[in-house]
Amino acid sequence: MVEATLARVKAYAGWIAGCIGAILAYLAGFDLLSRYISSQDGLHLAANVYIVILSFSIVVLAAWRQWITIRKEKYANITPLLHAVHHEIRDLNTFIHLNEPKDGSKREYERFMNDCKVQFGRVLDQLKNVFGTLTSTHCRASIKMTYEKNDRVFIYTLTRDQGSKQQCFLRDNQRLDADHDPLEENPQFARLFNGKILVWHYICNDLTSDNSFRCTSMSAYDPEYATRAPRSRWARFWNLSWPLPYKSTLACVIRQGQFDLNQQIQPEVLGFLTVDSESRGVFQERWDAQLMFSVADALYGPVRGYIAAQNRAKLVN
Repeated sequence: MVEATLARVKAYAGWIAGCIGAILAYLAGFDLLSRYISSQDGLHLAANVYIVILSFSIVVLAAWRQWITIRKEKYANITPLLHAVHHEIRDLNTFIHLNEPKDGSKREYERFMNDCKVQFGRVLDQLKNVFGTLTSTHCRASIKMTYEKNDRVFIYTLTRDQGSKQQCFLRDNQRLDADHDPLEENPQFARLFNGKILVWHYICNDLTSDNSFRCTSMSAYDPEYATRAPRSRWARFWNLSWPLPYKSTLACVIRQGQFDLNQQIQPEVLGFLTVDSESRGVFQERWDAQLMFSVADALYGPVRGYIAAQNRAKLVN
């Protein structure tokens, strides 16, 4: 208690000393001007310019400091939300291991799979709240997984947060039934799926201005978009033809790699954890990518258990 009080006293003393130093620097700077300017009119003009420049610098510095402080406070405020994310993941992992109807009927397994998706949705609800708090924007979260068909790999949405799931449920099922999303036509995901490229996340804070961005979601939301002529610079600026409900995105792999006690393990990517926002410039790669990785790594166990139960269901039925 005494050490904490002393630390606080030292901090306040530092601020007081800094304020005194700033005042002295202001007076010394003005005195320096008066030595080189002799006329009264020139000195008056120089004093006004000096005060304006100094005031503007103080305002900019204070605004920048306040912005940094607000962002740090937001990261501190998400700790209970992050706890809620891992709380849901723990419960999901327990549910999968204890409630699987082994040797059960097709109906029992369907009910179990749907219950698992509801639990995954609860995890995504909390993750959505985390990034909604950080970015102060409307965010969505989802889990993407892969399947093979005719020697090709496709992507599908396992589930989303409950809000966006209701909006995208029919479209997601239609895309799955139509094999609409081959991995090779989604280069951002294909790059994360490639074990030779040691990059495990993708981030873009303005998809509307990135002409290299391609994904099959474009044709899912706007079938005519892919056949249109290239957008003009003016149209890109105003997002006049942007078909997607999000403009910023962050995706991390749900992956198991090699580690010191099992260096011979074959790395595998089970899917992708994604979060996106309808606004631009909202994600901080330095911190937000690591935050996503913490959730994606925790999800590996439940996702692996879900896939194993899904495979057993196919064998039983």
